[in-house]
Amino acid sequence: MNTRLYVILFGVFLTGLIACKKSSDAPIVNHTTFLNFVNASADSVNYYMNGTRLNSNSNLYPQVASGYVGVLAFAQTYQVKKVFNTAGGTIQPLFSLPLNLDTAHYYSLFIAGESASLAFKTIDSLKADTIKGTCKVRFVNASPGTASYDLVVGSASKFSGLGFGAASGFRLADTGSVAPVTLYPSGSSTPVASGTVALLQGRSYTIYTTGKLNGTGSSALSLAVMINYN
Repeated sequence: MNTRLYVILFGVFLTGLIACKKSSDAPIVNHTTFLNFVNASADSVNYYMNGTRLNSNSNLYPQVASGYVGVLAFAQTYQVKKVFNTAGGTIQPLFSLPLNLDTAHYYSLFIAGESASLAFKTIDSLKADTIKGTCKVRFVNASPGTASYDLVVGSASKFSGLGFGAASGFRLADTGSVAPVTLYPSGSSTPVASGTVALLQGRSYTIYTTGKLNGTGSSALSLAVMINYN
């Protein structure tokens, strides 16, 4: 009789212990952040996080940005690969890049070539521009090499002396017309690239370089634009 009582009591104790353990299990919380993939290279690519492809609908073409994609925050590994080669039936991996991204920011990852040393991230401070007749612009040098550049965009003050991988802050520029954009080697008055951009009120734009000075074909130095905030 006593033995049976001990068995019953042990069973009650074990059941209570399991129930307590289950009630203390906290759900897994996946913190997220936002990352914008910018293709400043000469090739179309696809991008991955921890081995899973993120751009499932289309390839990321040269001088095109993905827009801000929701990704897992903190330490993750991102991969960049060339698009599927129909002739050879292969996909060429280019590089893997570990990034530690906080939840409190928006980021852009510039892909400027085929190695991790030619990729870099920026922290994008996105704030609404409430001043009538203005927008915000910044300059990013995504042209590999040692050259640094100055950039003039419309009425914004000159961006000066940015080397590869450097990003300026956002500055105010007037809107209402198509604005000229001119790129100079730092300290020079001779332009090496130019174009125009339609600046609209309240938006934030990034003007960035691609290619190299004295490059040819798809590797020629040029300017590209993306909208960070609208």
